[in-house]
Order: sequence, then structure tokens, then C-alpha cells
Amino acid sequence: MNIPRVVIAGTHSGVGKTTLATGIMSVLTHRKRPVQGYKIGPDYIDPSFHALATGRPSRNLDRWLLGEHLVSLFAGTAAGQWAVVEGVMGLFDGMSGTPGFGSTADVAKQLKAPVILVVDAINMSRSVAALVHGFCTFDPGVNIQGIILNRVKSKAQETLLKEALAEIQIPVLGAVPKEESLKLPERHLGLVPSQERKYQDSFWEDLERVITTYIDLERLEQIMQRAEDFPDLSDFPDFPDFPDLSADSAEIQGLTGEKGSTETGSRSGGLRLGVARDEAFTFYYEDALEEIQRSGFQLIPFSPLHDSELPKDLDAVFLGGGFPELHLEGLSQNRSFLHSLNLFAQSGKGIYAECGGYIYLGQAITDFEGRRFPMASLIPLEAEMRPKLQGMGYRAGVMTQDSFLGLKGTTVHGHEFHYSHVQFKEEMREEHSALQLFKNGQLMRPEGYAQKNIFGSYLHLNFAGHPELLKHWAGWIRSEGDKA
Repeated sequence: MNIPRVVIAGTHSGVGKTTLATGIMSVLTHRKRPVQGYKIGPDYIDPSFHALATGRPSRNLDRWLLGEHLVSLFAGTAAGQWAVVEGVMGLFDGMSGTPGFGSTADVAKQLKAPVILVVDAINMSRSVAALVHGFCTFDPGVNIQGIILNRVKSKAQETLLKEALAEIQIPVLGAVPKEESLKLPERHLGLVPSQERKYQDSFWEDLERVITTYIDLERLEQIMQRAEDFPDLSDFPDFPDFPDLSADSAEIQGLTGEKGSTETGSRSGGLRLGVARDEAFTFYYEDALEEIQRSGFQLIPFSPLHDSELPKDLDAVFLGGGFPELHLEGLSQNRSFLHSLNLFAQSGKGIYAECGGYIYLGQAITDFEGRRFPMASLIPLEAEMRPKLQGMGYRAGVMTQDSFLGLKGTTVHGHEFHYSHVQFKEEMREEHSALQLFKNGQLMRPEGYAQKNIFGSYLHLNFAGHPELLKHWAGWIRSEGDKA
């Protein structure tokens, strides 16, 4: 199976990978290539820009979250497409305590994909050749096919850089001048999600102009097309066409419409899983949503910000992460919706919540300015936003009790990234924690809350890497229905 593909990597974080990868996706899409965007690692925000560039949801490739499923998921979703994969951090930077596990280089080898290395050249001259030579020879299994020089100060510097790289016979696919280096906006959790800001046409025009002016697209396409053949798709699971449930498309289709609306626009059949999708709750992995549907669930989007109540006849609820801290007043004042969520919880049906959704289920959230906003009060915790990062990194979680998501002792692989801190009533902490959290095999802390039909924690999971959790959940719902 031939899949034209390329990985856009960097020597380190901040070299311009996201901007350049997004621009390349946009230009190739306008050149009528069927581009599928990917992001290595657990990040939710970069893929939202890929989606704007290509017109289709981007996907995450994360070895920790997906495990053995990563290659088959890529094969199924990239078949018939041109895959542009944005790397994470520096090319060889992986999980701490490992020799690069999950790094851009590691995943590129899994995908048998050529790599284009982005170098921040602003203060470099001939030393660029030594730097690139090191990257090219450090791991012979990584197939670096070319260099993009970013933030080049002058034509004279560009000439010096290209002459130096010619000595080690590495092609330069582009040299972007410093004054042309566009930058996407940032804030406390990284890049601003594309759902919050519909960029003016001028931004995309400038981005595409930079790519077409300074990047050798013909050579880039040749590198992509020369990528070695991938194993035949028949060796992997079937990947049917599922409805696009990205936040942008949900807004376009009116799936999270005016206050009080419970229109779903989704397929008939299956267990009805309500999924929170609006400006406050945006963090969902596309492959996870598809795995949920393959497991027998029908996805029913709803908005805790705009809807007056939950959709009718739901079998379960999924509250993902996002930016509830930016919408606390609206979430807190939507009392009718919070009341409907409480009634749903009282019915005994399962509610699963991650990170932002987790603290939304608490008693209150205090924002960065110290203002306290009451929330759902389904979990005995209060959350406070803090100026410094409170948790970030890959974690293993071991379930501390039986729940609708799995049995006691079940191990899950996840990622946490949050600026909020939660405080429990002390007597509730150990008894009702959802997980024992481990980092590099060392116990960190009890994490989250699990009791009866509620399971919440800071841990982001990708269900495409844990399909067994969905099977357990579906079985639990049917079992509870039989009892009723």
C-alpha cells in the first residue's frame, strides 16, 4: 500500500514546527492533494489548526496512549491520503526515563516515514552542518530527507548555511526569512485552540504565501511519494467512514445549537453516549470517538454552556477536557443544565469525566482572579486555577475499585496537563479515589474520584488505545438495563 507521507520534525521545541506543518498541509490541500494531518504526542490544540488547514479532523499518534494500535490506526486513516505528520518537541525527545520512547524519531520509524528537520537558524553559520550531521547520524534508522531553515536573517546568512549543509550532502528544502516567520498565538495551555478564533483570511493567505515562496514543494512531494510501501490495509482492522464530530464541524452543523436545543444530527442505533462539545469542552481524540462508535455507542453532542438540559434518553455521558476556566460564569449560571445533569446522575447512569470535565463535576471552581463559581457538585472537591503548571506528563493509572469503566487493578495509560489544583474532603480522598497514579513505575498519588456511576480524574485517555474499557462500559450499561 503506497501512502505518500512525511514527518515535520524539529531540533527542539519552538523552532516553528506547528506553523510550518500547518502551512504545508494548507498548501498541499489547495494543490488538490487529499491531505490527512497528524500530530505526534498527546496534544489537542495543534490538531485543531491542522483541521482548519485540511478541512478534516487531524489525528494523534502517541505510542504511550495508543500502544500496539498506533500503526494500524495510521494505516487505516492514511489509506488513500497524503499524510503530513507534525512532530513533538525535539526529534529524539521521548518519555523521560526511556531511550526516546514515543519521540518523533520513534514514531517516524514505526511509520517508515521520511523526516524533514526544521532548524532555527537565526544565530547559526557553518555550525549548522555539525548540528544537522549529528541529527542525521545519531540514529541511522531515522530517515532524514531534508532540512527547512527557519528565521534566516539575511540572504548572506542563507548562502553560508546552504554551503555548509552541502558539505554533508543534505538537501535544503527551504529557508524562511526571520521577518516572514509567522507565529500562532499562545496562552497558558499552549496554542490558542482554533475553535476560539476563526482566523482572518489574511492570516492563511500570508501563511500559504510563505510556504509557496520559500519551500520547495515539488521536492517535498517527491520525498512523500518515494516513501516505502506500507503493509497492505487488509492486515489491519476496517475503518469505516464516521460522522465528523470535531468541534468546528459541530458548530457548523448546529450540533451544539441554541440554548435548549437537543438536536443531534447523529446516526440511529447503538447506546446513546452524550458528549460535551462546545467552547468549554473541546479536547477529544478523533480516533477515540471513532473507537467509541465501533464499540456500539451513538455519539450525541450537547453543550453545558448553551443547552438548557441534557439530550433525552442518554445511556451515558462523557465530559472531556478543554477550557472550562475561561467560561466559568456561563457554566455556573446555566442552572437548568446543571440540574438536568444531577438528575441524570441520580438515575444511576454512568458519567465519565476527564480534566476540565472532572473539575466541572466538583462543587466549585475558583478562577485565576480568585472568583469562586459553583459547579455541578457531583464530586466532593473544589478546584482552584493556579498560575503555575500543576501536573504534566505521561502517567499509568491502576484502578482502585470496580467501576463501569473497568475492574479493580485495570491499568490504563494516560496523560495529564493542567493548571488547576483540587482539594477533597480528607476522609473522601482514599476511599473513593479512581486510580493509583504512577510515573516511571513510581507511585505518585491517589487520583480522581470513582463511586457508583461516576468516574472522573485529571487523566486524559485515548480510547483507541484502550478499546477494552469501552467494551466493559457497554456491557455494564446493558447489564444495568437488564436489572431494571
